[in-house]
Amino acid sequence: MSLYILPAAKAYHFLDGPYVEYKGNVPVEKRDKLVRDLQAAFQEIVEEDVPTKIESLTLAEAELVCNRDSVDLSEYSEKDEIRIVTVAGWACPCGGTHVRSTADLKERKWNVNGTKSKKGVVRIKYGQNVE
Repeated sequence: MSLYILPAAKAYHFLDGPYVEYKGNVPVEKRDKLVRDLQAAFQEIVEEDVPTKIESLTLAEAELVCNRDSVDLSEYSEKDEIRIVTVAGWACPCGGTHVRSTADLKERKWNVNGTKSKKGVVRIKYGQNVE
């Protein structure tokens, strides 16, 4: 399986076209394989029925939990309480609504649907499977 670890940039998690964006680039010739690898990893996580963990943390605690280089906590101060969402061991600040477990995505027939890479941004599109 290909492994790309790119810094998170932004996300749009609404039903009319959800995606996540990362800073970086994926060469054209590697995009199809990346999508297949992401689809396989997504299905593994769905089958594992991984619970979503949501907690409010101080900046110091959030830095420990979100200890990957790609999580930017610079907008927060020591006084902030930061809402951290963790799924399958990956934690990040997020104020949105989340499924209780990855298994909920199986019932909803969700998967990774495609990717684009343009101007130093990689967009991963996801949502309900198109049949």
